[in-house]
Amino acid sequence: MKRVWVSKKFSYIFEASPSKDQACFMQSLYAYCSGYMVSTYSLLSRLGGLYSLYCLYETQPFKPPFKIYISLGDLKNLRNIIAEAKAKDVKVVPALVKRMLDRNMFLFGSVDVNEGSVAERLDELTEIQNASIRIASKKAWSLRWICSSKSQQNMQGPRNLLLEVTSMSFLSF
Repeated sequence: MKRVWVSKKFSYIFEASPSKDQACFMQSLYAYCSGYMVSTYSLLSRLGGLYSLYCLYETQPFKPPFKIYISLGDLKNLRNIIAEAKAKDVKVVPALVKRMLDRNMFLFGSVDVNEGSVAERLDELTEIQNASIRIASKKAWSLRWICSSKSQQNMQGPRNLLLEVTSMSFLSF
């Protein structure tokens, strides 16, 4: 099954990883998937969250691989998923979880990361990204203004007027 996900280029998700704080990036991905795993959605959605965790772990480019942080509450929910899957005769789930445990993919803890710390961190990262975009936008407009000013000095006639009008219309956004 892993080959199917690899062939679908699932590992492209790691192209968005930052150059710094890769552990936080991985735990954010894990937290997002485990949010589905412990949700009140259908069994299929919860199994999708579990399998996404497995695929993220298996396809990550980091060596050694970052472990999946799971709280004791999430562990209870995982046990409930296994029981529900067994009741519905989905035999692959216990085998998958056993494989994940055997390969020591989990890092067990007592703090639930889905309670708010991840949301706060996501808001913080979003604000940093928005600030970077604003700074880049200001620099781009400054560069455009400098380039258009130098061009205006070298140009004469209607082209100069056209450049001036177009630069003004861009500045009104």
